[in-house]
Amino acid sequence: MAVVSLAGIAVTAAQAQPDPGSTLRDCDVCPEMVVVPAGSFVMGSPPDEPGRYDDEGPAHEVTIAEPFAIGVREVTFEEWDACVAAGGCDGFEAGDEGRGRGGYPVLNANWDNARAYVFWLTAVTGEAYRLPSEAEWEYAARAGTSTRYSWGDEPSAAPGNGEQDHGWPDDGHRHTAPAGSFEANAFGLHDVHGNVWEWTQDCWNDSYEGAPDDGSAWLDGDCVGRVTRGGAYNGGPAYLRSAMRLKIYSRFRSYFIGFRVARSLAP
Repeated sequence: MAVVSLAGIAVTAAQAQPDPGSTLRDCDVCPEMVVVPAGSFVMGSPPDEPGRYDDEGPAHEVTIAEPFAIGVREVTFEEWDACVAAGGCDGFEAGDEGRGRGGYPVLNANWDNARAYVFWLTAVTGEAYRLPSEAEWEYAARAGTSTRYSWGDEPSAAPGNGEQDHGWPDDGHRHTAPAGSFEANAFGLHDVHGNVWEWTQDCWNDSYEGAPDDGSAWLDGDCVGRVTRGGAYNGGPAYLRSAMRLKIYSRFRSYFIGFRVARSLAP
């Protein structure tokens, strides 16, 4: 594995396209990524799903034609602070509000801040980083399932935390948990149900009428509002479903919003 140094950051030289399921890290301060396979899935939820909102429909088939990489975990304070220290991320020093730094998910980064982070990763590594599209996010979160959660339909069946996953009381953490604290789904992603809401690329639309069916980001609609996914530690089980989506204004910062990154793979 070839490693070069760029502005004091150890960058791994580009390799051949990795296999689905394998992990990669493009620099010593970059997020760990997992390769998600190409495939098709039904995005959204059926009308009879408990806890469903109307903006989760109509359910429609989406085809992801090429594998892509996505963060194994949410971006952490450690990773964010490395960006700021290197002169990136618009110099925004995100506050943790006493919830923990280091390996905890970065908080208080709005959509523009998150975009600044992926621009910095791209500049440092030469790879095509971005926020995941909403379709990519749901595809990766479902990991081949069609149930309310990636483990099934019942929140009480969540693995890795006794009876409940992270996102509502009695999970062992008062606020956010360190990124990756709970068991990964079948594609190798942690924390897709809870911890913090995660920004996606997409503009907000009140339904999926006219949505892309190729996994690309939907860049028409209300682009002041952006789609967030995954729920947060302060929400109940209905908010942590795989199909759940929430409109949040792009300039809004909060202790319950973070993000994970995605990137394209070399052909």
